[in-house]
Order: sequence, then C-alpha cells, then structure tokens
Amino acid sequence: MRGGRRSSNVASQRIDPERFRTRADWVSADLRRRLSAGEWAPGERLPTEQTLSGDYQASRATIRTALRDLDGQGLIAARRGSGTYVLAAAAADVSADLRRLESLSETIKRHGLEPTMEFRSVAIRPATENETVRLGLGAGAEVLATERALLVDGEVFAYSYDAIPRRLLNDSFDIRQVDGSMFALLDEFDVSVVTAHTDVHVETGAGTAWGADPGAAFLRLDQTHRDEKDDAVMESSTFFIEGHFSFSLVRTRD
Repeated sequence: MRGGRRSSNVASQRIDPERFRTRADWVSADLRRRLSAGEWAPGERLPTEQTLSGDYQASRATIRTALRDLDGQGLIAARRGSGTYVLAAAAADVSADLRRLESLSETIKRHGLEPTMEFRSVAIRPATENETVRLGLGAGAEVLATERALLVDGEVFAYSYDAIPRRLLNDSFDIRQVDGSMFALLDEFDVSVVTAHTDVHVETGAGTAWGADPGAAFLRLDQTHRDEKDDAVMESSTFFIEGHFSFSLVRTRD
C-alpha cells in the first residue's frame, strides 16, 4: 500500500514537541517517524514545504531546516523544480549527519528517544601524552576525564572517553557536578563548542570498551572540540556499537 493512504493514522501518532530543543528538531523527528512507518515509500515525493508548514503549524524556514536534517541523514533528496523525494526508509536505530555537531544525547532525543548515561569513572588526573598534544596543554596539566556508556531503553549504543582541561573549570568545581552531556557541562562554564576535528576508524577486539563482546565491531570517532577562538576545549574518543548507531555524509559534485 502506498504511504499516502495511511497518512491520517500515522500522523495521529505524532511525537510530543515538548521533548525537543527546537521546533525544527521536532518536525525532523516526527517526519523520520512517519518515514519509518512507511507513510511515504522510497521514490515517493514528500508533501510540499507549504503543506508541511500547515500540517505542523510551523514556518517554512523551520520545515526547510527539518528537511535539511533528513537530507543529511541520506533519507530524502531535493530535485530542482520537482520536489523532495524519499531515498530510503528510516531505520529504527539512531542515525546522524556527521556535519552536525551536537551531543550524543541531543542526537538521540531528536529521534524521539530518551537516552540515559552510566558513568564508569569521573576523575581529575594528569593529562596523557596524547591529550597534552591534542588539547595544547603545558607540562603537568590536569584534565577532567570521564568514561561513560550511553544507553537507550537499557541497551548500550556507545562508549565514550572524554577529557576537558581542568583550567576551563572554576576552582569550586566538584566532579559530582558531572552527570550528563559534556557539552552541557562546558556550557555551564561559558565554554561553547563550535567545531570538531574528527577522525573515523573501525575497531574490533577487547580493550576498546568495557563490558563489550571482545569480537564486537565498533565505529570509533576521535574528536578534538574547539571553541569560537579555535582553542581546543575537549578531546573525545567514542565507540559506537556496529548496527546500533549509523552516520551519513552527503557529498556533492561541483
């Protein structure tokens, strides 16, 4: 059955907008839900921006932002003079556009899911040699180091190792303040992450993540996060369990 014949039923199950940081994030998540439900099949044209604007009671700019997000995930594509078409059905697992810089928690929330975190360790310690180089630290500098697992519905999606220069946190900082997103923690100290230099690897075997199957495959993202002055403010290595979290990057030819 073509998706349009089921639209009224699928649309009635709309995601609660209060769960999202912006209205565009909500529209993107709800459209992804509708794609996953098969409301529009691959190759089918989506409703126009004007129609979606009325459907969601949102501005055309908001709809365009939401559609760009889905385009970045490789789910839809605009054809000049023709409209926007479905490329693939949305998978149930989480996917993200590598061009978009946000916390893992925000990415998962945009999919209409609720993430939780389990911290293995939180400590102030001397920076490693690699952290010293990548964060531009002096000899003997300290970092706030965390090891945490990210879960959705009780299932681990990723493991993350993060390091933030201690000098960015005030003298009264207490490691008990660490209980969620590292981006949010930096925001508390007026440090805003605006770019990230990212390396992507594939890894298998023991030692990459605690409690994981030694034969499991991981997509590893090594990232150096920088502020508006291009100063390095956080170093992260995140291991995504293969098949649970996917990334896309739309490339164009000039």
